[in-house]
Amino acid sequence: MERLSNAVGYVGFGGYVPPTELSNADLERIVDTDDEWIQRRTGIRTRRILAEGETILDMAVRAARAALADAGVDPAEIDDIRVGVNTWLRFPSLAARLQEALGAPRASAADVSAGCAGFVYAVEQAYHRILVEKARYGRETIALVVGVDGLSHITDWTDRQTCVLLGDGAGAVVLRHVPTGGILATHTHADGRYGDVLWSDCVLSGQANGSPKTFTHETTGPRAYLHMDGKKVFAVAVETMVDDVLRVIGKHRDATGERIGIEDVDYVYPHQANLRILEMVGKRLGVPIEKVYTEGVVRYGNTSTASIPLGYWDNRKTRGAGRLEVDVAFGAGFASGAILRRT
Repeated sequence: MERLSNAVGYVGFGGYVPPTELSNADLERIVDTDDEWIQRRTGIRTRRILAEGETILDMAVRAARAALADAGVDPAEIDDIRVGVNTWLRFPSLAARLQEALGAPRASAADVSAGCAGFVYAVEQAYHRILVEKARYGRETIALVVGVDGLSHITDWTDRQTCVLLGDGAGAVVLRHVPTGGILATHTHADGRYGDVLWSDCVLSGQANGSPKTFTHETTGPRAYLHMDGKKVFAVAVETMVDDVLRVIGKHRDATGERIGIEDVDYVYPHQANLRILEMVGKRLGVPIEKVYTEGVVRYGNTSTASIPLGYWDNRKTRGAGRLEVDVAFGAGFASGAILRRT
């Protein structure tokens, strides 16, 4: 049997954003806001929005195909598909629909809902699956992980606190055994005490008599909108993201004895929540802002689970080997997590 490396890493990257652009000037005609206010509070200049007839599945397929082509992997070779998504409010899962669209008949497929940290959670699950398949069965496994969300579907366009933030997009990676580098450590965490600070309406509602056991075929009901207490989210997000970065570095250091710290990190890919959060996280970590990916939030807005893999895709022409990088995300739940990688 061929000897497989213990390392697991990314071997392909893909991304997709819809061609329809929504600028700050466009938002001025929709809600009481202006470009100066939006940029000062969020750093966002434009965001991409699903076009008429375009779907979340369409975005996932485009990003996934790009990642598979980059990796030189045929869809039929995929063993596992994980999709971080929060806006696929139906079943079968988006992962199962993606499997069908790609033509990956032997792959397992499942969605992961962990707020804006869904991509980090999905990568961790795929990474562990690959390690177990090798350790238990001596088998190489190839995984496809996609982060995708259509936040325009759950945006209240009359709420200027949230509608200026959100955009649509998809990013994807292919994971498999690699000769060197790869994922060094993962860390995920959640704190459900903050569930009412960042949330979306339930898409199902009980009948007027209030009985939870009485059902109807009535299809009308409240639209599922995103709601957020921005001040509370900001404070907890910064503290949690800083802690997660330090924890994932510490996990690798404790497990291997490698003497590394935040000063050794070459680049940070944070979830693109807003520019103020990214700047504060970098400052608290002591990482210069030029080593923190921020271009995504400026050009695409907050794309939820898509934002970290979109960052990989954005930087695909400047990727270098041997760099120590950290991904960190924070979202509803409050679910958060970080990944330490060597390219």
